Amino acid sequence: MKMKNKVVLFISIVAFGINFSLLAKDLITLNNSQKFEGKVVKLKDCSLIFKSNGAKFEIPAESIFSIEFDDLNNKLYKAYLYESMSNYNLCFQAQIDAKNFHGKKESHFILGLLFGPFAIIGTALANPTPYNSSNMIMMGDGRDDPKFSDPVYLDCYKKKAKSGLIGVEGLGWLSWILILLVAGA
Repeated sequence: MKMKNKVVLFISIVAFGINFSLLAKDLITLNNSQKFEGKVVKLKDCSLIFKSNGAKFEIPAESIFSIEFDDLNNKLYKAYLYESMSNYNLCFQAQIDAKNFHGKKESHFILGLLFGPFAIIGTALANPTPYNSSNMIMMGDGRDDPKFSDPVYLDCYKKKAKSGLIGVEGLGWLSWILILLVAGA
């Protein structure tokens, strides 16, 4: 009798788990704050296939604000997480490359010293890429490196290179102001 109760309990737990997993819903939030419950069926490069109330919808990636997966063991969730992390790692690598290899920092310090805010504005309007880096050869594979054509890499590289050079030019401008203050005293 005890064995029978254990079997019934086990079957009940399994049946409850299956029913609960069938009720599981993923939640999609769009950029316009609309939310939809359903199931993510497929992730593509520029869109995702979403099933809700028996109908399938293809949602462009640029329209999606967030995705909340109900089942964290879902292979689509793991693929989504891997893609997010690989973009993060690529961005991190771009920031390191920009910090270590982009620009002649001494030259930008002198530009900041001589031209102050005009040098900063010029750098802010510039479009730094690994291709116009003076140290591109030290970055690795050179122009054949596939990361140099990746939009995530290029965007992160550009932001880090600009902020680094603007900071050095700002120090140059600050040095000019300090020289004027010391000379005037």
